[in-house]
Amino acid sequence: MNQSILRTALIPAALGACLIQACPDVKDDNSKLFLGADVSALGSSGRSGRGLLPYQEDGKPSDEVTIFAHHGWTAFRLRVFVSPVRLAPNNSLANTIPLAKHLKELGAKFVLDLHFSDTWADPQHQDIPVAWRGLSVEVLAKQWEKHAYDTMKALKDAGATPDVVQIGNEITRGAAWPLAQLDVPGSKQYLAPEPYDEKRQWKSLCMLIKAGIRGVESAAGKGPRIAIHIDKGADWETTKWFFDHLRTEQVRFDVIAQSFYPEWHHGKLEGLWKNMTECAKRYRKDFLVAETGYGRSHVADNDDMLWPQTPEGRLQFMVDLVNTVKKAPRGIGVMYWAPEWQVWNSDGTPGPAVFTMDNLAKLSKRPESKAPEGVSHASG
Repeated sequence: MNQSILRTALIPAALGACLIQACPDVKDDNSKLFLGADVSALGSSGRSGRGLLPYQEDGKPSDEVTIFAHHGWTAFRLRVFVSPVRLAPNNSLANTIPLAKHLKELGAKFVLDLHFSDTWADPQHQDIPVAWRGLSVEVLAKQWEKHAYDTMKALKDAGATPDVVQIGNEITRGAAWPLAQLDVPGSKQYLAPEPYDEKRQWKSLCMLIKAGIRGVESAAGKGPRIAIHIDKGADWETTKWFFDHLRTEQVRFDVIAQSFYPEWHHGKLEGLWKNMTECAKRYRKDFLVAETGYGRSHVADNDDMLWPQTPEGRLQFMVDLVNTVKKAPRGIGVMYWAPEWQVWNSDGTPGPAVFTMDNLAKLSKRPESKAPEGVSHASG
């Protein structure tokens, strides 16, 4: 589609029929909210496929973050694994620094996603790096502090100090399994080994988190904001359980960061709104949707997929999500994870979702809580 048309196009009438107005009085001032993306794939050496698209716009070659920046995407997240990296894209510190410098040159906000693992860390995996295995939790905490310090010092020395630093990635079930692994109330998956001592596990996790925070602040002072990231964007009860424990253990941080993926059955916008509202009242912290995406559902019978699974449906999802976060108390941003795989056209030109910020007022609608008649949410 011609890009000048994309900037002004509305969702087709067939889709519009299934939408209702969201909260009224959308404001045009987006200065306090940022739209961003996790572009860590671009810092992975040897990455093949969609991560190396021949990015272009209006017939001119460019790069992903530059095109995003031209359309109001003002923040980018990069993850750093513990080296030597294994079983994952090589998001080492050495590979991250050049891209981090490029982000700073663009004037973008830089969110650092510090993994304390040498591979993926997420709700299904929180591996202790091979080089750190067999250590007590007290000695492991020293490794966390050193990893955070060394990473921050190297970035600061390169002129690429992050604006926000995540201490861990999606640590709802804890970190450094099994030493600081948690059993989430009501969940029967990824349980910690028996006998399970909840008090001890929480003490261990908070010891590690505090060590990571010390490392960041020792290297960069108190400039970067500290974020704690879990994967319960629309789940207030689990969020409350998690952050109440951090408060009890007196963990100091600035931002509640959450993942919110309809494709993983993470809930609906109403649930996200409630979670943000309750977090603002109870914790007085800013709220960041640190990861989101809208592709094909990964869960059977997923009633959270209220938008068509098409490029146009993805744009509408992003508009609805950004407007929800913008209007909710203390919402500061939304970040799309790995946009290389979904947001761009196959020829490297911007897909509809790139123009999210251009359409916040034009497409200010959201889907009804039930699937509208005549629209297939499994199509596209």
